[in-house]
Amino acid sequence: MRVLQVTPRYLPNLGGVETVVQKVSEALVASDIEVLVYTVDLDRNLPARQELNGVLVKRFSPKVGDPLFLPEPGFITSLRRERADIIHCHNTHTLPPLLGAICKRKSQKLVIQPYYHRFGQSVFRHSLLKSYELLLNTLAFPRADLVLSNSEYETRMLMEDFRVHEKMLTLPLGVDTAEVSAVGHCPVEPKRILYVGALKSYKNVDKLIGGFAKLIELENRNYRLVIVGRGPEQSALVRLAQGLGVSSYVEWKRDLSRQELLTEYSKASIFVMLSNLESFSLVVYEALIIGVPVVVLNYGTLATLVQRGLVEGVDSTDTLSIKNALVRAARRNTRMPDQTDLFLDWKSYTTRVNTLYQKLLN
Repeated sequence: MRVLQVTPRYLPNLGGVETVVQKVSEALVASDIEVLVYTVDLDRNLPARQELNGVLVKRFSPKVGDPLFLPEPGFITSLRRERADIIHCHNTHTLPPLLGAICKRKSQKLVIQPYYHRFGQSVFRHSLLKSYELLLNTLAFPRADLVLSNSEYETRMLMEDFRVHEKMLTLPLGVDTAEVSAVGHCPVEPKRILYVGALKSYKNVDKLIGGFAKLIELENRNYRLVIVGRGPEQSALVRLAQGLGVSSYVEWKRDLSRQELLTEYSKASIFVMLSNLESFSLVVYEALIIGVPVVVLNYGTLATLVQRGLVEGVDSTDTLSIKNALVRAARRNTRMPDQTDLFLDWKSYTTRVNTLYQKLLN
């Protein structure tokens, strides 16, 4: 069996989609399955062809970068020549999955994993998404043999917005449960409020900084906000913290090693994720398993955690609501979720994906 993974980004880029593609690809290679990754990389200094942990990666330069990840013409030419048995396309908010679906031959099986959240990250991107959905419904999903969803919430949205009912399968994503469970939760003083993720507008880090400033103003100054990540909003967020008078209480970190990140989890008193444009959030589950109280929006895919009493929910992104949720979270004792329908360990997840591939070919 030869598997071709089509994704907008891959290692050394980090993110939720990148992690899924890496875990699945490397597990397949460990099972003596040949894996090839096609990616559109915004960093032109990376090699066009590279083997990483047994996975052959072919990188193509973008004609248009984020959010479309429109590749150079050679992407399609090369893709049509590939003799893969399975084409697995990731992230339908970008163009590579559509191109992968269009290039599929009749003898090949197509898996589409959308990571769908229905809304664009800005007014402009939402208008693009609405136009793109028509192409997905007419050119991509009709060619798919399997549409793989990360959560029940994503499954409902996909079935409401696309003609995919007979092809849908919900498979919760994997988490490094053994590694994360071994991390002791040892919160320190001053209390640390942790965010981990991209610094993009849809992540609502600006709202978090506003709520944090209200906390400092109305409660006490025994808190620090730790923001781990990189992205186009960083300069604006730094200016916002300065304007609100809390820059001395905010720590900015980026490019942490895995061990350094786990250490940040262990020291945190609260973890916050205020993005509603997620189909799944690995960092939220990692924080929960370690025992860090978590604050999320009470809508979107993470609302399930609020309903089960595992996290604190915020109904609004106004500063007072966020501040109040931070106070509630600081007072609670969290517990590791034991609901197996929420997530899997990576070994179980990658084994199930491999089994799905085998069923498609048989």
